[in-house]
Formats: sequence, structure tokens, C-alpha cells
Amino acid sequence: MKKLAIRNILAPIDFSELSIQAIETAKKLARRFDARIHLVHIQDAMYPAGFMATTPMMTGDAIAIHCENKKKLRERLCDLAARFDLSPADCYVLSTPPAFEAICEAVRRLSIDLVVMPTHGRTGLKHVFLGSTAERVMQYSSVPVFVVRKRKGRLNRILVPVDFSSCSLDALNYAIKFADKVAAKIIIIHAVQLGNAYTSDGYAMYDLSQITKTLRKNAERQMRQFVRAAKFGSVKFDTAIQVGSAVEEICAFAKEEDVDLIVTPTHGRTGFKHLLIGSIAENIVRHADRPVLVVPSHPEIRATIVSKRAHPAQISCGIRRSTAQVPKQITAAGRYRKPIRHPFPERRNVNKFRESHLA
Repeated sequence: MKKLAIRNILAPIDFSELSIQAIETAKKLARRFDARIHLVHIQDAMYPAGFMATTPMMTGDAIAIHCENKKKLRERLCDLAARFDLSPADCYVLSTPPAFEAICEAVRRLSIDLVVMPTHGRTGLKHVFLGSTAERVMQYSSVPVFVVRKRKGRLNRILVPVDFSSCSLDALNYAIKFADKVAAKIIIIHAVQLGNAYTSDGYAMYDLSQITKTLRKNAERQMRQFVRAAKFGSVKFDTAIQVGSAVEEICAFAKEEDVDLIVTPTHGRTGFKHLLIGSIAENIVRHADRPVLVVPSHPEIRATIVSKRAHPAQISCGIRRSTAQVPKQITAAGRYRKPIRHPFPERRNVNKFRESHLA
């Protein structure tokens, strides 16, 4: 089994207590993997209303204040690094919001292998309006994201939720390498969800025990086949099948078994579909009371997407927008059209007629 190599760890800092705790977690992981820690702060480019005028004098004053603030922020970041015996040369202040894009582009440019960051755990209507930088980073990051919680730093038991997909297998293989490095045991869990049973009159009762028994039996069979596809080496593991809502069962099982870390894959759903359906990985991060390590699907495609979204203002920080052109392909009708291949194949809507008529 190939060893897991984590050489560079990125810790985004907003100077809050949670982000400072993330540095402590990053240091513990860095000692395990002999890695280098990079600190990054995203400067908020908001100015007083008076500096929004178009006069040259006001524009120059705004730029001067922006540069002065950036200098002070870097000094503050370097002081924080000194508290944790980190190198000031590995401290960066970026001024290209939104924050998640700057973090993901920094991941690409600094050859980061792992992002360690906290989340404020917003839920409900507040989450709909404000969102979460950690969740946006999870959607676009091409490397795993370690979400920090207020818990002891031990890593003895790792829980890996799976749905028997290729993304789950990738996450399991990553968890095995991670567990081998920290000498932890793995518990693989699958949640069987029955859904809701409805009747036309709303009063009839159904006995779902037989259906539940059949679904559990099929899940156990799939679990045996799934486990055989992974190479555990010397890592000890166990399996569990739960019946119920995936997020609720996973979080409850993690609490009952007192696991130290949850390793989960994400399919990278974005846009309006993400708003309506959400993501099991993001819901686990939102509701679990312990650290979560999110392993991204299709990292190469994600890195390409981030490079195309890079902001031009990042040139000053050594980060440049990619100028690669998207190749075109010719259709049967003779017209040129951009490829319709979705960046995440598992989540695209298949249009068989359209695809079958492409040259």
C-alpha cells in the first residue's frame, strides 16, 4: 500500500478563536506527516463610502489605505505564526474575495495537500443567507479539507460513510492511508434510507419490516463486495449498516461509538441543484460534533475549474488567471459547440439524444 504524502498544509486564518484552534490541529497533523504549514488571510476589500468616489485623489487614498491595511494584517499574521513557531515566510495576505476562490487558488499555486479550517456551523435560514466559507471550499477544493472541531487531538477511531460509489471508494482508500499513518482503526458505515410511505387516504398502515430486512440484507452484500475492492494492509476495520436518514444516522453513530474523525467524500454538486438538494458531506460537517475530513471527487477537474475562475487581481500575490481556451468540437450539423461534458460526471443530467448526435 502506497504511503500517504502530505507535505504542505494550508490554514486559512480570520483571527477568530476557531481559526487559531485550527493552527493547533494543523501543527499536530504536520508533526505526523512531517509537513510544512502555510497561513493565509483573505483581506476584506470594503472601504468607507467616501472612498467610493471616482476622483483621482480619493481613489489614490483608498489604494493607500488598502495597502496599509494589508501590511498591518501581514504583520499580525506573522505575529500569530511566531506564537506557534511557524515561519513568517509562509504567511500570505490575499485581497481577492470571495474568500473560497482565493483559498482554492492558493491551494493550487502553493501545491497544498491538505486544508485545515474551522466552520461556524450555521444552520437554518441564517445558513441560507450567509452560507459558509468552509462549505464553499469543500465544493471547489481539489485537495481534502479537514474541518476542525473543539475536541481532543486524538485520532484512534475513524468513521467512513459510504454509498458504494467510486467516490466512496476513493474516500475509503484515502482514509486507509490516513489511518495507517496515525495508527487508527476504521469503521465503515452505510445508511439504508427507506423514505416515506404514503397512501391515497392517509390513514392506512404498512408493515415495512420485511422491506427493511431485505434492504439491510442487500446492503450487507454490497458492503462485502465494496470492502473487497479496498486494500487495508495492516489497518484494522469494521463495518456497520444503519437504517434511517443518512446524516442523522452517521452523526448519531459517530457520537455513540465516540469516533475521533469522520472521513467522507463529496460529489461536488454546485449551483441551483446544490441549493435545492444540498450535500450529505456538507450536512455532516454542519451537524457533526467532531472533526470531518472531506475528500473531493475528481480533483484534476476541480483544479481546472479553480484556475479558470481565478481573479485577475491575484497576479500581485503570484497567482494568475489561466488563459487556456476551452476546446470546441464540431457537431453533426456542422456548427461549433463547446463540450457539454459536465465537470462531475456522477451528477450531470444525461441527455442521450443530444450526446448520440455529436460527431
